[in-house]
Amino acid sequence: MTVHPEVKPGFWARNKRLLSFGDVGYLPLFIIFLFFFFAYLQPRFATFANLQNVSRQGAFLAIVACAQMFPLLGGGFDISVGANIGLVSVITSIVTLQFGIAFGLLSGILCGAFVGLINGTVVSIFRVSPFVATLAMMSAARGAGLFITNGQPIFGLPKSFLYIGTRYIGPFPIPTLIAAFAFLLTYLILRKFFFGRYFYAIGGNAEAARLSGVNVIGYRLLSYVICGTLTGIAGVTITSRIGSGEPMTGAGLGLESIAAVVVGGVALTGGKGTVLGVCLGVITLALISNGLDLINVSSYLQMVVIGAIIVFAVIADQFKTGKKG
Repeated sequence: MTVHPEVKPGFWARNKRLLSFGDVGYLPLFIIFLFFFFAYLQPRFATFANLQNVSRQGAFLAIVACAQMFPLLGGGFDISVGANIGLVSVITSIVTLQFGIAFGLLSGILCGAFVGLINGTVVSIFRVSPFVATLAMMSAARGAGLFITNGQPIFGLPKSFLYIGTRYIGPFPIPTLIAAFAFLLTYLILRKFFFGRYFYAIGGNAEAARLSGVNVIGYRLLSYVICGTLTGIAGVTITSRIGSGEPMTGAGLGLESIAAVVVGGVALTGGKGTVLGVCLGVITLALISNGLDLINVSSYLQMVVIGAIIVFAVIADQFKTGKKG
């Protein structure tokens, strides 16, 4: 009988569990690498003032990423969130000028929720592909915003309205605190509310969930309504930040939110993902965007980088899914 010598595992194999962080994988290590990499290239990157700026810039993406997480967990997605934000910005501005800030904020959030309701109805009840349904909504919402404003920004918003997007509470920008609230709300819905696990079940196996008594149509619709509501919150916050109603606001947030969520470990096929992972995905994209800005990389090239990140994240997700399968 031939005795084969024992092969000792290499360093990576021995320390894989130590270096990995559970569901979020090696993303925390990558974030640490990004921080020191950009700090080395541009010392201003690591200043407290710039990190405040990163948190404020990333806050809008964070809210939309939380929104995007709900339909993705259920096996869908929403590429209309960017156009929804533009429409919310227009509606919020018009109502604020006519009826005051409180009604403006409420109308913007309700507008976002209504767009989500339409998306959810078309996807869940009429069983239209999420891509087709939300692509159509992206065109409709963007067109509606441009039609209402004739393609022009809406100026003259009251100064007190602008506080939401520009002021601080202590050292924290208010948009950052709103993003933290969005993460907390998302966590509570998915982990503490009884129906949170239904989103995972539907994304994992919709037919099995239906046979278990889950109202698949109803909860899939609800995922889009929650997505639209959070998108509405993002829309009014961005409008307060830029100080005007812009129908083209949020144009890039649709793909960026999908990128952040997928980088954070949410499976494109549904049924898998954590709020912590999405938070780390947002931080990753925010650091990359800010760091590239500081080292004077063209905004057009940054779009290429975001596209490459999406492709890489999807390939990594498919690889993990294939290995588990």
